[in-house]
Amino acid sequence: MSAPTPYFSVVTPSYNQGNWIEGCIESVLSQGVDDFEHIVFDNCSTDETAAIAARHSHLQFHSERDRGQSHALNKALELARGEIVCWLNADDQYAPGAFDVVRREFTRPEVDVIFGDAREVFFDGRPSEVRRARFGDRDDFLYWWEKRTDLLQPAVFFRRKLLARTGPLEEDFYIMMDTELWWRMTAIAHFHYIPEVLAIQQRQPESKTVMNVALLFEEKQRFFDPLLKERFPASWPKNVLARHYTMGMRFARLAEAAGDRRMAQTMLRLSVRQNPAMLLSPTWWKARVKAGKQRNPTPPLAALQP
Repeated sequence: MSAPTPYFSVVTPSYNQGNWIEGCIESVLSQGVDDFEHIVFDNCSTDETAAIAARHSHLQFHSERDRGQSHALNKALELARGEIVCWLNADDQYAPGAFDVVRREFTRPEVDVIFGDAREVFFDGRPSEVRRARFGDRDDFLYWWEKRTDLLQPAVFFRRKLLARTGPLEEDFYIMMDTELWWRMTAIAHFHYIPEVLAIQQRQPESKTVMNVALLFEEKQRFFDPLLKERFPASWPKNVLARHYTMGMRFARLAEAAGDRRMAQTMLRLSVRQNPAMLLSPTWWKARVKAGKQRNPTPPLAALQP
């Protein structure tokens, strides 16, 4: 007899996330529902990940080499059978009651994608806080440096049938694969906002986004700038100037937030590369003075977020 079709399909990519994956798994179980599946593709972790997964017989745990996070996710998505798909990284969790809220909202047939807020847990001494999601017009993605949209990946849920129309994740992207998928989905689907906390994001120092925030911006520029130029050619020069100014300031602020001298110095260089006039900015010099006083480099703080 075949297993009943689940309503929720949770997909999780993993690599050496033994410090976090137990919380991820338990947050799914604590939703208190029976009609779900949790599919984990692990890139042959060398830590305790496999041992932790073995304690949870309900998991569909696959340990095999992959070509990166997007590839692991695509393999999991191919196996997903649920009506609603949700992507939860191994170091994130679902908020209590999230599945009940999502199930209720998906009773509306016109809703294709649901997105909500997330509670961010920091590891630099700051108290946790709620990050509010935002999405209005699809064109807002094009002005990526202004951050007009903020779709928080673990707090996004979508109907599986959308994948047949959008196709899989783009594996050429190392970080912004989620944003690129949302971009494609917004062309064909209705996004519905729920002003509730649906997920918990661990802003831990070794997360990909924290460690590679500059690469995230590079990927967004590479993808969205040609689209923006094509859609609004008359305003392209003005938008380029706005991007350089905004990113110069953003990198300076990231430098000031960094707890690592080398990271701060990298951000300061990127700030000037984007906008040489930052050398005249008090914000840039304040960050430079602070970086110079850091004699013992430590992992970058979770304040470094896009």
